[in-house]
Amino acid sequence: MTALRRVVEHVVGRLKREPGYRMAGDWSDAQLAIVLWHRGRQIVRGVPLRLRARGVRGTVFRGRRVVVEHARQLAAGPGLILEDGAFVGALSRHGIALGRNVTIARHATLTCTGVLASLGTGIVVGDRVAIGAGAFVGGQGGVRIGDDVIMGPGVRIFSENHAFEDVDRPIRAQGEHRAPTIIHDDCWIGAGATILAGVTVGAGCVVAAGAVLTRSVPPYSIVAGVPARVVRSRLTVVPPAVIPANAGIQRHADVGVAGTSR
Repeated sequence: MTALRRVVEHVVGRLKREPGYRMAGDWSDAQLAIVLWHRGRQIVRGVPLRLRARGVRGTVFRGRRVVVEHARQLAAGPGLILEDGAFVGALSRHGIALGRNVTIARHATLTCTGVLASLGTGIVVGDRVAIGAGAFVGGQGGVRIGDDVIMGPGVRIFSENHAFEDVDRPIRAQGEHRAPTIIHDDCWIGAGATILAGVTVGAGCVVAAGAVLTRSVPPYSIVAGVPARVVRSRLTVVPPAVIPANAGIQRHADVGVAGTSR
């Protein structure tokens, strides 16, 4: 292990408050130097945000072309990463509150208010959450995400629907139906999944790529399909003696369809 790698692991461990942090794989000093260069520039870009958003604590890593609107309504713990092109619109009744070590990947959007006529509720995100590239989180009706949740690219989370009951008026003039959307701790939301207003995702769930959740699902469910249904529970244990020879491939497929990126 090189001296530079030991330094990087020590610094990252301090930032994440994980004293035993270790990097997997064979990193060269050249690769580590490039990563440090980019992260250093992001820290510099994050300083003005900390001055504007008084509720943001600790180090902020801010990429290029990041837009934060209504920063005074943004709160975040240490270790916030805002990758290139991320958009955070905190205008709402309760703003946006992010926990420790939250990553908002490239071109992801967090927004709370769609129209000025009606302020949205807000968004709460727990610790160690990764929101994937190109994701959309709409907090008009309130979104709450627990700790240790990871999301793949293109995930969409809504807490508002348009009213359309009156056929004599344009849909845009009929207002909205709002309902809080909740994702509990330790969930894996696969690429391109959609979670609609009013849905609660129980702790420990795996949501397959492309699934559309229209109703709540219990903890430790594996969910897939359009509309989504529970494929099986992660709590189900099959005795080894009755597992067919090819069952390992199928079990892998059930979980693997939820591909994600941090």
